Amino acid sequence: MFFSKPISDLSHKDVEEFCKRFREGLRVEYKSTFDASVKKKLPRVVSSFANSYGGILVVGINTSKGIPQEPFEGLEFEDREPRLTVENVCREGVFPEVLIHQSLVSSRTSGKAFLVIEVPESPKAPHAIENSTQVYVRTGDSANPADLAKMDLLERLLLRRQDVLRRWDDFLLESWQFANGLNIDQRYAYREIMIGPLYPSERLLTREAVYGLLNSERCREISGFHAAQILRTPIGAVLVREENGGRYLGAGELGLLHYIEPSYPRSYQGGSKSQLDFWPMAVPIFRLLRLSGELIECAGAMCQMRIEAHLRNISGQSFSSNLNPYNSLEIKSIAQSVQATTHAPSHDIAQSAMSVTAELMYQLRWPFGAMAAPTREQVRCDLETYLKGV
Repeated sequence: MFFSKPISDLSHKDVEEFCKRFREGLRVEYKSTFDASVKKKLPRVVSSFANSYGGILVVGINTSKGIPQEPFEGLEFEDREPRLTVENVCREGVFPEVLIHQSLVSSRTSGKAFLVIEVPESPKAPHAIENSTQVYVRTGDSANPADLAKMDLLERLLLRRQDVLRRWDDFLLESWQFANGLNIDQRYAYREIMIGPLYPSERLLTREAVYGLLNSERCREISGFHAAQILRTPIGAVLVREENGGRYLGAGELGLLHYIEPSYPRSYQGGSKSQLDFWPMAVPIFRLLRLSGELIECAGAMCQMRIEAHLRNISGQSFSSNLNPYNSLEIKSIAQSVQATTHAPSHDIAQSAMSVTAELMYQLRWPFGAMAAPTREQVRCDLETYLKGV
């Protein structure tokens, strides 16, 4: 560890001692200014740390041949909130998103400060910049501390990323075990929704925080689980409602949500199949996007989100084709299940809930029926009309 305390607690003395101990190299870099040139280089610096062993960038330090030069006074930042500038530059310039910790440390010199940026080694590597065409790593050379990664390293990093992606499957497997233990019915047509970080590499919340969030009045209202029973799990918590076919919502420490809702009531025992209404699928998608926004905001995280919606066990099942199921053509799919998938940035997932829901509903609607499929715009218009009445 470079510091014996969280960087949020750093003082001028801590920064001064750091500069006296460490020169530029494999895990340390300094910048004397925060001008347009430095901001342009930020994605390369941050991604190279994340792709290697992690590191520290200190803005406000003059160097000579990689050696920090006294006096350590910091600089006057023209940006109103330089930390927000760093977040925005990295969010737009590094893919996948990279975890960073920042602190604006006041200098002993009035009006000046140091910006300390800590970047952990990332299990989501390789992180690319310049429209995902360039991958940089640290070389340890103070004259040229970041260089393009070679193919063998890229292969190792991609294999490590696959381990991160498997955490989606691990979470869903465990969540399904909880759902099965609660007798959530999957024998007939049912809906399934998953939302969470595209690369669930680190714990975003403690399980206690997950439990508190799901148990809050606001989140129960957003999710539509007002009178649900809440149960603790080893990785977080679940909400269960027993009405009709029963509904299930699981949440875990990695920021993942898993929703299951049977399309038939509990009394259904596999007789003749009724025509199901297609549009109610939009309601839990819309609600869970807003709930996911609350969870990510609570975690203070910044990441790309993966959203999936599924209609399961629908072979031979008929659905209504428009908003009025009593004045609607019957539509079917030859598929056993239909999947819709999209991505969205975490910082506006709640605000973009309508657009994301419309995209998923368009994808789900496509495989149904023999007539021409509705356009995305038609689906969005129908969706807005439908949700107004819910």
